[in-house]
Amino acid sequence: MSVAFCLLLFFYIRNEQSFDSFHLKKKNLYRLEMTNIWKELSDTPRNNFFSFLNKQDNIDNQLLFPLATSEDIQNAFPEVKSITRIKNVGALIGPQIIESNDHIFKENQILYVDQNFFANFSFPLIIGNPKKIFLSKYDVVLSETVAHKYFGGQQPIGRIIHLEGDSTKIFRIAGIAKDAPSNSSIQFGLIFPINAESDYETNLQNRFSNLSHIMIVELAEGTKVASFEVKLNRWVKEHFASPYILQFGQPRKKLTVDNIHWELRQLENCHYNVSFPWGHYTNMSNIYQLTCLVGIILLIASLNYVLLAVSQAAARRQEIGMRKVMGANRIFIIVQFWMETQTIVAFSVLIGLAIALFTLPYFNTIIETGISITEFSWYEIAIALLLLSLLLGVLAGYYPALIQSKMAPVSVLKGAATFKINPRFSNIIVISQYSICIILIVAALVINRQMHYVSDKNLGFDKDNILVVESPGGDYGVIKRTYDGLKDFARQDPLILQFSGITGGLIGQYSNVNGFILNGKQEWLIQMGVDYNYAKALGINIVEGRFFSEKMATDSARSAGIPAVSKPVMTCVVNQTLFSLLGKEAVVGQYCKPINSIILGVVEDYHFDNLKNRIKPEQHILTTTYFDHFLFKIQKHKMQEAITKIEVKWKAVTGNYPFEYSFLEQSITKMYQPELKWRKIIQSACFFAMLIGSLGLFGLSAINASNRLKEIGIRKVFGATFNNVVLILAKQLLNLVGISILIAVPISWWIMNKWLEDFAYRINISWEIFFFITAIVAYLIALIPVSYHTIRAAISNPARVLKME
Repeated sequence: MSVAFCLLLFFYIRNEQSFDSFHLKKKNLYRLEMTNIWKELSDTPRNNFFSFLNKQDNIDNQLLFPLATSEDIQNAFPEVKSITRIKNVGALIGPQIIESNDHIFKENQILYVDQNFFANFSFPLIIGNPKKIFLSKYDVVLSETVAHKYFGGQQPIGRIIHLEGDSTKIFRIAGIAKDAPSNSSIQFGLIFPINAESDYETNLQNRFSNLSHIMIVELAEGTKVASFEVKLNRWVKEHFASPYILQFGQPRKKLTVDNIHWELRQLENCHYNVSFPWGHYTNMSNIYQLTCLVGIILLIASLNYVLLAVSQAAARRQEIGMRKVMGANRIFIIVQFWMETQTIVAFSVLIGLAIALFTLPYFNTIIETGISITEFSWYEIAIALLLLSLLLGVLAGYYPALIQSKMAPVSVLKGAATFKINPRFSNIIVISQYSICIILIVAALVINRQMHYVSDKNLGFDKDNILVVESPGGDYGVIKRTYDGLKDFARQDPLILQFSGITGGLIGQYSNVNGFILNGKQEWLIQMGVDYNYAKALGINIVEGRFFSEKMATDSARSAGIPAVSKPVMTCVVNQTLFSLLGKEAVVGQYCKPINSIILGVVEDYHFDNLKNRIKPEQHILTTTYFDHFLFKIQKHKMQEAITKIEVKWKAVTGNYPFEYSFLEQSITKMYQPELKWRKIIQSACFFAMLIGSLGLFGLSAINASNRLKEIGIRKVFGATFNNVVLILAKQLLNLVGISILIAVPISWWIMNKWLEDFAYRINISWEIFFFITAIVAYLIALIPVSYHTIRAAISNPARVLKME
């Protein structure tokens, strides 16, 4: 079972490590990155246990570059063989509406790429010639899944599709690509040529007007990356930094040419970095921790085997004695027992592999991943199993073989039934085993309590029974018509208590981060577009002033009549954090110069972000034309009925646009998916560790009972009761559990406090409560394996034991 669990974790680790490693050109492909000027220059990544191993992972660099940069770089550097520009429309703009075969679809995985995309990346075409794809800017390539969704079993090549909202974007299907592997950071449903973008020519002419494209650089063979980066950054200072700062560096007054730095990150390592927008992020800290967890489980499993093997040593004493009398030396005995252990381990590993393969679908379901055994080569698996077998054989086989080979043949053949096994090292093994188990118990308790705290915490708004519907996207006219239609419908339907529309800021996905200068210092705020009913729909409290009102025409008007202000001024509602940050500059009902707005009111701070982060300064502005999402507050227990009615109205208003919805409470929970996944893994590890640790205690209790059979017999002859004997035998073992608790609790308390430092809002670990709970759990679990041999020895017949002596 331990091997099976560790193999499942091994599959998960290898799956994470395999991202983007299937590209044939992976050694020469690099992602171009530069300093993120929208982050504080003094920002440093948050440290953790493994910071020294992944110093670059938490650096949030800028990945988007001006479109014209590609040609400039290729003209300047002969080391650059090619550059592939990629624009992920779904990540940057949102889902797009595709019309095909008289049907409307909403697609999120849409890319605009250079013609060399299929030459540089190993995404095979099922239909189409990669050298001829995108020769026309009206070509489009569909993934296998999207092609089947649009056309079923019909031939898609040559068919026409177009993007909703732009009648000029009519495309001919020129190729079908095999679906991107699950371990690819680049995922796609539709791929368009880069020059098909409506603003392509404009962006090339304006050069620095827009940051929109990821640049994947192919370096020539033999290029030394470090030397090339130095050369590249000299060029950046001379030709790029100044116009870039002029266009995007305001109001960053402290930003200079020296602050702009470019670097290249190898493609297969990009998924270890958090920078946006990239398709997948692998947290290396979790990988290191899982690797340690695999090692811990295998270690305690090996120690457990050692204890069980040593406990059975007395049963084989006559065999060992006879072998030694017949001439076997100690080395021969050691090799014999080690080979026996190695055989057992080999069979255990094979059985563990079978169990792992059988339980892999359940494992995928539990931790919400899509690992397939076909992703791994059997050669790789065979090597891993061989190394695992040898490692476990050495760990589990050496000490028992050493102990058993030390038995003196004279004392064995004399027939001493109470041959004693020195348990000192066995005691150390049990203490080590059980300390690890207790650390895992505390980890499981703390993670579980923190997740309950997260789910139960008052977020400052009402998240219950809120249906979130994605807007149609694309055309502003369609969005406005949909909003107005749904708003009127919501007012008339008794199942819908409140309705609102928003743009940006939903569950931590901020689409608009604005900078401003306050007292000479750079500050940042989250800007969120809302309608008049937003605060009421979510139950957000107004602490000062008021929210936007349809009765106040000035709320939606922009004024230019404020003295010394050249820009149009808008009204806004801020949260408490932003209001406090602005200090004396902020007065409700008056113009605030740093944010160039009239502050109508202040709302109570609320969490629309992960509780790992503190509440950010937030500015709400009024929008009446464009919305990302529509919010419906539904009557309790009427959700499904309301969804059906809303969908009917949706299709009537939008003209059969795809109807996609989610529940706000579930969306908030998804923000903690990594922590929830980690909780499941720790809980599973805790279960296995306690099971193995219990078997270890079982083995030590067997050793203890075997060593004290004569003593127990004598005590019973002199009148010792059953309870006396049980207490004598159990006391030593339970003392070991007590020592394990004293060792493990402080260590686990320190470790879990470090883990909780990642959360800005967290539980406090009460030393006394956790010590008490852990001690009770540990003792209760320990009593089960200890009881068997203790009771068995206590009810043994003393006459039989003493007669054999």
